[in-house]
Amino acid sequence: MIAMLTDFGTRDGYVAAMKAVISTICPSSLIIDISHDIAPQNIAEAKFVLWSSCPYFPANTIFVCVVDPGVGTERKIIAVKTKQYIFLAPDNGLLDMVLNEYNINQAIEVTNKKYFLKNISHTFHGRDIFSPVAAHLTTGIKFKSLGTQITLKKPKEILVSISGKTHCHGSIIYVDRFGNLVTNFKMKKLRPAALKIKEFTVPLKTTYGEVNEGEFVAYTGSSGLIEIAVSDGNAQKMLDADYGTTVEFKVI
Repeated sequence: MIAMLTDFGTRDGYVAAMKAVISTICPSSLIIDISHDIAPQNIAEAKFVLWSSCPYFPANTIFVCVVDPGVGTERKIIAVKTKQYIFLAPDNGLLDMVLNEYNINQAIEVTNKKYFLKNISHTFHGRDIFSPVAAHLTTGIKFKSLGTQITLKKPKEILVSISGKTHCHGSIIYVDRFGNLVTNFKMKKLRPAALKIKEFTVPLKTTYGEVNEGEFVAYTGSSGLIEIAVSDGNAQKMLDADYGTTVEFKVI
C-alpha cells in the first residue's frame, strides 16, 4: 500500500500524474490519499497530519510525503524504514513527529537514478522521483538499493507530557478545518485544569457539548492531544491564533 500526503491540491493534475507513474510501474498498487490539501509549503501542518494518521495504516505501508519548498535545491530526499513502515520525504523536518514515535531501522539518502523517471523536472520531484521510487519499492526491490545509507538523529521532542505537572508551557501545532487549535500537550487522564491562551482562560472538559454555544472549551482530541475550540464556532478566528501561538496549562 502507498499512502500519499502533499500540498498539491486537486485542482491541477499533479496528484493524478503521481498516481499514473505509480500505476505504470506497479499496476497492482493500492494508493490511499491522506490529504492533498496541506496549506502550500506548510511543513508543520504536514508533519501533524502524517503523525496523527499513520498509526491506522497497515504494516508495510509506504508513505509518500511531498511538501517540499526546497524542491530542486541541494536538500536531500530521504527514505526511512521503521519496523512498521517506510517513509519517503524531503529532509526538511516533515518526518520529525513520526520519527519520535518509531525507531529508525535504516535511513537512506535517495540517490539511485535507476528508480527515477528519465527526465527529472527541477520543480516536480513528486512525479519524477518520489512516485517511481515508491512504486519500485512495492515491486520488492531492496531498500538499501535506493542510495546511500545515512544516520538520522532522533528529532527533538515536540509533544509535552503533562502527567504529574501542575503548570507548563506549550504551543499550537495544528489548526484543523473547523478552526480548532491543537496544542502539543498530551494528557492521559482528565483532571480539573485550564489552558490560558492570550488573555483567555479555557476550561478543560470532555467534549464540545459541555459548554454553551459560542464559549471556549479545551478537551483531549482524537489525536490524544489537548485542543481548544469554540462550541459551534471557530477558535482560530476568535482568538486570532495560529501555529506557534503560546499556550499555558494549569491545574485548577
